[in-house]
Amino acid sequence: MESRFDIVTIAIAVVVAAYLAIATGYVAHYQLGFSPQEIRGAAVLIAVAVGSLIAIDFFRHNAG
Repeated sequence: MESRFDIVTIAIAVVVAAYLAIATGYVAHYQLGFSPQEIRGAAVLIAVAVGSLIAIDFFRHNAG
């Protein structure tokens, strides 16, 4: 049996990630007082790090 994600699982993951990003941005801006530029910079760095880890894992599994 092959382990695969179905479209519903992927859609739910994207929606949950978007909701979490919106909630975290709201708290960072309105409760903690960060500027939108500071939030954007941190978000880009985190997105690059997560994307890199996913790409490394993907290519590692496909190589061996």
